[in-house]
Amino acid sequence: GIVNADWYVTSLGDGFETQVDQSNPDIIYAQSQFGGLNRFDRKNGESLFIKPVEREGEEAYRWNWDAPLLISQHDNKRLYFGANKLFRTNDCLDFFHISNSSDLSRQIDRNKLEVMGKIWSVDAIAKNGSTDIFGQLTSIAESKLDPNLLWVGTDDGLIHLTTDGGKNWTK
Repeated sequence: GIVNADWYVTSLGDGFETQVDQSNPDIIYAQSQFGGLNRFDRKNGESLFIKPVEREGEEAYRWNWDAPLLISQHDNKRLYFGANKLFRTNDCLDFFHISNSSDLSRQIDRNKLEVMGKIWSVDAIAKNGSTDIFGQLTSIAESKLDPNLLWVGTDDGLIHLTTDGGKNWTK
């Protein structure tokens, strides 16, 4: 059976999805809540925190508790990672926006949404403390045939498509 020696830690926190580099199984990308992302090298044990961070003057990114992560099937050095914006890296380290810095969600303030006939206070059921931040990506998909063809889905009901690698998006 599986023994403790068969396991290794790839990330700290409430770990979620991990993705293994398809050309080098010693490189593992491991997530934790709200966009935490590490690049872990099994050979040397190095763990590098690579979460995209806001630029000066930019609003805070909205991350899902379990943010979507995808290694491109066309290029193992290309990763996609989603908050309310889609990010890409071509070197597995430095992320940049590919959604023209646009927010791909509906940008709805969930604290103003009516639930069961009324608007609840911000501390109701800890909706801003122990649940996802509303208005962010929940899925990323890449075409098997065309690396410029991507789909993203949001928790507020949108699906976007780009045919040019993220320069332009269609709802």
